[in-house]
Amino acid sequence: MSQLMPRTALGFLLTDVSRLFRQSFEKAVEQSGLELTPGEIRALAHVTTYDGSRQAVLAELMGVEPMTLSAYIDRLEMQGLVTRMPDPTDRRAKVIRPTEKVEKLFDEVRPLALGVYSQATRGLSPDQVQTMEASLVAMRANFGYEPSSDRRSRVGETRLAESKGAAA
Repeated sequence: MSQLMPRTALGFLLTDVSRLFRQSFEKAVEQSGLELTPGEIRALAHVTTYDGSRQAVLAELMGVEPMTLSAYIDRLEMQGLVTRMPDPTDRRAKVIRPTEKVEKLFDEVRPLALGVYSQATRGLSPDQVQTMEASLVAMRANFGYEPSSDRRSRVGETRLAESKGAAA
């Protein structure tokens, strides 16, 4: 029987490596005894990266359903790791902000993430890793996704404008 694509095709490899990377991180989190799930950690990472974004924007960025993210945010809020605040541009909407407790948690999670990263990049030179990262960023941009200029989040635009003003 013929194959649609060879197992070494770029799309197959990207999907397979992504799956294995995620499974390895999930296993590390489960073995660590942290009181968060890998999904909650991933949500928290997005909340801190896109601080002040609306929940719907975060769900889209994560590639999950809004209800899935809402459940994560509910649990993170109960643990005092995030807050929901009125969007300054639309009082009907809420933006999600991390609390100061996040840094302590990330101090515990960081070694797990670095361990998985080290496992994934074992045997690769720093130049190979840098080339791969640059290539993946370019490929992501080819699909029209550029987080630094993400127009879906007014907060992101404000921060980008502020950082340009600070750099001038």
